[in-house]
Amino acid sequence: MAGQEDPELAASVGLEVSQVVELPRPRTPGAEDLMRMYAVITVTVHRRGDAQGPPAGPASPIGRATPAATATPAAPAATERDPAPGAARPRLAEVLLIDHSSSMVMPPSRLAAARAAAVSALARIPDGALFALVAGGDRTAMIYPRRAGLAVAHAESRAAAEAALYDCTPGGGTAMGTWLERARHLFRELPPADSGYVRHALLLTDGKNEPGYETRAELHDRIERCARAFECDVVGIGDAWETEELLLIAGTLGGRTRAVEDLTRLPDELAALTGRAAERDVTGLRLRLYHRAGVRPHSFEQVHPTRAALAPVHVDLSGVETGAGGPVQEYDIGPCGEETRAYLLCVGAPYDPSQLGKELLLTEVEVDTDGTAGTLRLPAAQPVLMRWTDDVDLYSRLDPQVAHYRHEEELHRTFEEACAELKSGRRAPAEALLGTAWRLAAEAGDTAMQDHLRRLVRVQGGAQGEQAEVELLPHIAKFDLEAARIQSSTTVLPGGARHTPRRPGGGRR
Repeated sequence: MAGQEDPELAASVGLEVSQVVELPRPRTPGAEDLMRMYAVITVTVHRRGDAQGPPAGPASPIGRATPAATATPAAPAATERDPAPGAARPRLAEVLLIDHSSSMVMPPSRLAAARAAAVSALARIPDGALFALVAGGDRTAMIYPRRAGLAVAHAESRAAAEAALYDCTPGGGTAMGTWLERARHLFRELPPADSGYVRHALLLTDGKNEPGYETRAELHDRIERCARAFECDVVGIGDAWETEELLLIAGTLGGRTRAVEDLTRLPDELAALTGRAAERDVTGLRLRLYHRAGVRPHSFEQVHPTRAALAPVHVDLSGVETGAGGPVQEYDIGPCGEETRAYLLCVGAPYDPSQLGKELLLTEVEVDTDGTAGTLRLPAAQPVLMRWTDDVDLYSRLDPQVAHYRHEEELHRTFEEACAELKSGRRAPAEALLGTAWRLAAEAGDTAMQDHLRRLVRVQGGAQGEQAEVELLPHIAKFDLEAARIQSSTTVLPGGARHTPRRPGGGRR
């Protein structure tokens, strides 16, 4: 109950597993290799004061800093000012990476909008948090503070940063990997990664990397070096940016990608992204998967709010080596606010005829913390189960959440195929694929994707379902096509979607 909530509780976490447990009994030796169990794992963080928070176990260390636990940077900027007596400094470090290449002055309104947006973002950084403002070109320059370091946010430092921003002269080319490297070096000023600091960068660009300044391989290497060092949201303006580059940066660094056409909306967009980072003060969460002996993990990926391939931060094979169990995999969840994240797990298991009809544990899923300051109410561990059966009515069922995210995956794949056809000038197959994409978006309840598709096709007939017919518009702007590609990289939560299962198989693909 909200009235009985622990006053020291920072947040509580919910954990759910959604699956159909039945799999068809293999009929031939080795056929179990084709039988794969899919389950959706959903982690929901409820901030303190949320009356709808999940029932959970005892409180555990996590999250917000207390005055005694708050660390200051090793080399504080000259602009530092201590928080009010007794107040805890927000454990947020924000680095704004603003494109100042030559293209930003064509037209001049672009640079003006970028500067106004940076000022709006600065306003959303809370007092006492740490920040830096960086100009990006073919090399980087510190806008504020002037030396390479992080400043403490307060009224005077924000005003000084705004003045420095308007004094900065754009020029040169684009090498975004060097911008990210600068952010990584700035974040090194903070205490160790397990101190609970939220490290967030926001990158704004109007262009793409120029091979003369930074090759694709160099960009990729620099992005990889930044992985797990900080998170980064990416915003593209104009229409000269390259979708693959923006998605690569945000996807590898755990952020989101936005494409903004109307420059009057840009300040609100950057302010919202910065404010969201400031609110994500629940840190140190990890998702741990305990697989039983003989279980083969095939894949584990984030499917909401964006699709992202995940690599475990730690794997324990001691159980495999001794025969006592399977591998234990640990994944970082990353800083959270009030939000939901969903993951799709795929595992396989050997078949034993004596197990027919018995419910078996495949994997136990647990949310744990790294022990940073504050308190968080953690959920009980949840099982991923399996039962071999000969009953087709059982194993042919499709779990609604598994179906939903596979539906979204099919939407993304279909839309990418349509884009490839369009870029090759093959309008007829592109139109057919976009018709399929429209129906998939309608069935998944993805109204944002439908809004983007309306800028590519004219929809006739049953606009919300299988009867819809689409006609490719005679002229499609490059921005509209690439913005839709970015939108297709995000997903919506299940609920309100009109699912029509496209293939049977329960938890199987």
